[in-house]
Amino acid sequence: MVKNCLNENLSSVTVQDRLKQVFDALGITIYQIAKELGENPSKFYNILNGRAKPSYDTIMSLLACYPQISADYLIRGIMPVLNAPQANARIMPSDDDTIEVPFVPVKFYASFVESFSDGISMNDVESFRVRKPIMKGHKNGVVLEISGSSMSPQLTHGAKVLAIPVSENNWEYQSGGVYAVMYRDYFVVKRIRDNELLTRKYLTLHSDNPNGGNVTVPLQDIRALWKIVAIVEAPVE
Repeated sequence: MVKNCLNENLSSVTVQDRLKQVFDALGITIYQIAKELGENPSKFYNILNGRAKPSYDTIMSLLACYPQISADYLIRGIMPVLNAPQANARIMPSDDDTIEVPFVPVKFYASFVESFSDGISMNDVESFRVRKPIMKGHKNGVVLEISGSSMSPQLTHGAKVLAIPVSENNWEYQSGGVYAVMYRDYFVVKRIRDNELLTRKYLTLHSDNPNGGNVTVPLQDIRALWKIVAIVEAPVE
């Protein structure tokens, strides 16, 4: 009886295939999904390519963020893909679900570096609207614009990311993630793989793009560190 029940209620289409159909029906890209949920795009690439399965939390986040998705279809494969729009539904103003965050575009990098020592006021820079769920648990964040292709394919030129400042006391413990690093007169976004601040007093910053190279930065040259925690906007490729 249990076997028959499963056969009747579960679709033979995989959850990865159902997710592809949902995204196609919504007309959204993986970058848009990652931006909305505050996730790394590679997580969804791995799911859609069959290398991973979506967790319960991921499915619930999708259903909460996109209420038009049919839970019956996403979980059990029962059509339709999207819920029919309700006559009494109303669109909530987007401003209610966003927050203004200081924005540092590429054109402002040099000025940002020059004025950092003077205690630049975030009131003097542009702002960028970020969804509140992305900001949850993060304080004093800034949105940075990515320049160049050294961090592609994850971070493409023109992408905007949420960066959280790292206390100087914690610099030596940072490794594996992507960081914005201000050193001397440079402001770069790179991955920290070799953190030798505690022993040899230097960081090695790596590009994700094999053609981007890496750079070794002495501790005394580092002025500030921000950890990249989410993509908030990415250009369509």
